[in-house]
Amino acid sequence: MSINRTRLERILPHVLGISIIILLPLFGFDRDNSRFRFWMYSYYYQLAFMLIAFYVNFLVIVPRMYFSKKRIWFFLILALFAILLLASSQFFYNLFDMDALRAENAPGLRRPPSGGIFNLHPKIIDTFFLILLVLGFSTGMAIMQRQKHNETKHKEIEKARMDTELAFLKNQISPHFFFNSLNNIYALIAIDGPQAQQAVEKLSALMRYLIYESDTKMIDLRKEFEFTRNYIDLMRQRLTSKVKLDVDIMLNVPDVKIPPLIFIPFIENAFKHGVSYREPSHIKIGLKAEKDSIVFECINRIAQQKEQDAKREGGVGIQNIQKRLELIYGEAAELSMLTENSTFSVHLVLPIAIEA
Repeated sequence: MSINRTRLERILPHVLGISIIILLPLFGFDRDNSRFRFWMYSYYYQLAFMLIAFYVNFLVIVPRMYFSKKRIWFFLILALFAILLLASSQFFYNLFDMDALRAENAPGLRRPPSGGIFNLHPKIIDTFFLILLVLGFSTGMAIMQRQKHNETKHKEIEKARMDTELAFLKNQISPHFFFNSLNNIYALIAIDGPQAQQAVEKLSALMRYLIYESDTKMIDLRKEFEFTRNYIDLMRQRLTSKVKLDVDIMLNVPDVKIPPLIFIPFIENAFKHGVSYREPSHIKIGLKAEKDSIVFECINRIAQQKEQDAKREGGVGIQNIQKRLELIYGEAAELSMLTENSTFSVHLVLPIAIEA
């Protein structure tokens, strides 16, 4: 359906334009006046060559030569095509004996000497300049149409890539995170039944969010904040007393929307590279909504045995995050990441009002 609609949108302007050009003389000329009748014949005579020049160049020469990077061949073939049109113009002028038609219908007009100058018909100069104008116009129109098509295609590719990256992110969260959470809950059942029940509820909420609610371009900010809190609470159960976790996530947030799963990659990265069972670790996470922006901070100390792995593994993940932010927000998002003294810090500011 969309393909047919796109094709119709491309063809309809040409059909309307040609129809107007063809029908215009029928309303603008007095067909009972022989002199104006000759001008109408002359109009259609030149129009036929202009349409041929436009569409042969638009549909054949430009796509096969100009868009194929054969620029020298393009200009050469274009010049030969213009010469061929002029020669055809001369041939059909003589074939239809337009001089006789001119003398019959417009006797008051000045007639060139027999055979014209160098045996060329008097309209060939006008035809030459019109052909050049039409060829230039059709080339520009073809280039503009190709650029518009490429831009639309690029947007579709970028949207598909963004959707793929979001799906990949969801699948990346699911396997190891849920497996570890279930193990933790299994251990809690024997130790603390109520806490295990709360953990099951939070895990259920996370699964519901990932499966049913995050398959949209925009999600309520409240739900994203709640998902982030539940994720951190479940990850907290795996931590030992050597890990200090400071979390400050705003409870009352404005009624706005935000792309889903924006903050989780940074938080997951903090738990992956910032937790050590041999040395003290510290993770600090802050998330709040201000007047016109959302501010996220995540600071974690990189454990010594994980510092090299973080440098090797963090490159692709961080690039994907930056790419997604760029696709969604453009230059409106502010992201800064700093590694200093074995500490990795992330500061992200997102505008609240963006185009959906």
